[in-house]
Amino acid sequence: MAYAAITDFEQRHGGDEVVQRESMLGAGAVDRALADAEAEINSYVSGRYVVPLSPVPITITRLACAIARYHVLGDAATETARRAYEDARAFLRDVQAGRAQLDGANQVSAATGAATVDYVTDERLFSRDAR
Repeated sequence: MAYAAITDFEQRHGGDEVVQRESMLGAGAVDRALADAEAEINSYVSGRYVVPLSPVPITITRLACAIARYHVLGDAATETARRAYEDARAFLRDVQAGRAQLDGANQVSAATGAATVDYVTDERLFSRDAR
């Protein structure tokens, strides 16, 4: 299940923007941007939540649309689009750091959480004090 569909994008930013961007970038440009946004979101939240997120929190749908819009607009991005993108990334960094939560999302259990490394070494063979 995608975090946001093209209909979500249209409801938030208008169908005219989709038509305009796809006429310039080619059919499927918005869908590709939404897929890229999902990958970007997953890269932030995968250490704390099981991805893909299911059910998808409404906050994630909003963030996916903001990220996709910024990428679709490219050089033509407005200050509003840039700010929404930066705000989305700031929120995702807060989720990653544990300062924000995603309601309804399944958290990663400690057993399957972020990988940890255990170092096991042999007894020290040499030292400066040994003579």
